[in-house]
Amino acid sequence: MEAEQAAFGFVRGRVIDIGAGAGRHSLEAQNRGLEAVAIDISPGAVEVCRRRGVRDARLLHLEEIDESLGTFDTALLLCGNFGLAGGEEDTLALLHRLHARTGPDGRIVLDTVNPHEENDAADLAYIVHNRERGRMPGQVTIRIRYGELVTPWFELVCVSPAELHDLLAGTGWRMAWAREAEKPPDWYAVLEKA
Repeated sequence: MEAEQAAFGFVRGRVIDIGAGAGRHSLEAQNRGLEAVAIDISPGAVEVCRRRGVRDARLLHLEEIDESLGTFDTALLLCGNFGLAGGEEDTLALLHRLHARTGPDGRIVLDTVNPHEENDAADLAYIVHNRERGRMPGQVTIRIRYGELVTPWFELVCVSPAELHDLLAGTGWRMAWAREAEKPPDWYAVLEKA
């Protein structure tokens, strides 16, 4: 996972790991001597983070990221978590919220999937259907299953580099670095304050 390691090289200072899951990225930040705050909406994920050694794991929704958490130097939105906010408006709101919660040299380190690569006929039809409904091309409604466990349905958005560039207009962020993953259509980016 050379691309992910390269992206993680941009992580610095106080870190918020959004959608931390089992805490893999928070633990890596801690191993590098950084302070990490892991947040997730799953009580089970927060418990796993704590059991694995994440020192600060919190049950928290994206919309609850506020001044009570303090200021961060890096926000992590890895494992496809850039799209967790949902549609375009909610993603813009998240970008503005993270701009307010990061210092002057704040960064966002993210990965996503380019929805325009490696498509079959069903994928292409879904993109057309999204556009007709005023949704982003890579916006999907999904849920995750693991054994007997199933999440509620939620919106997730995937973007191409060009779509991310356009989405950043007026948010105070700019794309400072991007790299395709070893297995496209996944790709990584680092956002810095404009």
